[in-house]
Amino acid sequence: MAGRPFADAISLLKKPVLWLPGLYAGALIAAFIWLAFSGGEFIAGKLLFLGAVLFPFFVAGALGCMKSGEYTIAVFGRSAIRFFFPVLLPAIVAGAIVILLLILFSIPFSIAGQSDPSMIAGLFIGITIPVVIFAFFADNVAVSEGLAIFATLRQSMMIASRSITTIITCVVFSMVTAGALGTILATVWGMILADKFTQYMDLGAAEQQKIFAGFTLSDWQGILGPEGLIVTAGMLGVSLIILVSFFIVYKQQCYLSVLSIPAPVMPQTGEYDEKGRWYKY
Repeated sequence: MAGRPFADAISLLKKPVLWLPGLYAGALIAAFIWLAFSGGEFIAGKLLFLGAVLFPFFVAGALGCMKSGEYTIAVFGRSAIRFFFPVLLPAIVAGAIVILLLILFSIPFSIAGQSDPSMIAGLFIGITIPVVIFAFFADNVAVSEGLAIFATLRQSMMIASRSITTIITCVVFSMVTAGALGTILATVWGMILADKFTQYMDLGAAEQQKIFAGFTLSDWQGILGPEGLIVTAGMLGVSLIILVSFFIVYKQQCYLSVLSIPAPVMPQTGEYDEKGRWYKY
């Protein structure tokens, strides 16, 4: 069950149109890195926010193509326009639920005078993970089943409740892929920019970590220079092109694999009366 969605995702990635979300995300993060390290922090922040708001447009387009089985720009565009809000709004509601629960659960700790940042961070993680799991397939449900916002979240929760293993497998496979790709690209990045770090080559790993941990934005700007910034932004952009495209397609295949599993039927006990009416105990 775990290998089939992965193999199907790799096969579907032969369709060029399914790379559009990754191309968008890669271009966005590359532009953000370039602006942030080139003195345009304010513009970079605004660009990242607006880009994140528009990202569901590309997710909806890719999911619409996989739903219809037609992988053309025309279908992508129509699906993106049609399913933009059905994909975006459940994500906003899920985020609002996380914030609301965080506020509600933090009130007793605040009253008790326990507002340690590490405790708040742990509370945030403890709230976010279940919400993310139950809303994991919300975008897939919104496009494939065409439900309203809360019906989409409810259906995603029902699917997730019987497919926790599939969700964990999807996340683990994606993380392993990200780790492998990150290692390869980091090696290439280091080889290209090796001359920028010559002065640190003779230091031990602990010393290097201590030095780099204290680096500020201006320190990185001084070391990398314009060429290094271009390489860094390009490498991060390439990594997102691959990872985002893969994750969207792979998650859809995991969703389809879960749907192929028959939903459990709850046995009902009862009896018919003399008029043929059913009475459930």
